[in-house]
Amino acid sequence: MPFYDNDTNVLFLAGKGDGNIRYYEIVDEQPYIHYLSEFKSNTPQRGMCMMPKRAVNVSDCEIVRLLKLGVKTCEPISMQVPRKSEIFQDDLFPDCFSGEYSLSASEWVGGKNAEQKTRSMAPGFVAKKVVNEVNFEKKEEDKPLSESELKAEVEKLQKRVSFLEAEIVKKDAKIKELSS
Repeated sequence: MPFYDNDTNVLFLAGKGDGNIRYYEIVDEQPYIHYLSEFKSNTPQRGMCMMPKRAVNVSDCEIVRLLKLGVKTCEPISMQVPRKSEIFQDDLFPDCFSGEYSLSASEWVGGKNAEQKTRSMAPGFVAKKVVNEVNFEKKEEDKPLSESELKAEVEKLQKRVSFLEAEIVKKDAKIKELSS
């Protein structure tokens, strides 16, 4: 099953019963076709389709999203171009088909021609937050407490437990009073 991305001139080839998808760049000079890479999977595809260009995530430099139909699944496969830049990649995302028809059916049957309606993909771009610097300073560790400090802490906690036990007794009495 061939799928061609007109914006990037990349051809995707997926075979029924095969789990792999090979992709090639198509150019105007010989040898015309250049192998780029391969998506590998152990699960075979029964079918495949390419999503409209306006459905890709331009922030992640996703040039194509394919849907792979398996036996019981429909799995999205994202084809991305690795880029480190934090700006919109206009070379990867020229204006794409807007989804609006340029002609009505009667105009087309009448022999009229019109340019395809397009829209910019830049509004879908969201810049990633840049993590500034990591603070590797040593966190000050708690110092071990002395014997007298430990005894004071135990006393404080025992008072807290006594208070909470007294509150439970009060709540139990209130529940008993309301239930009778």
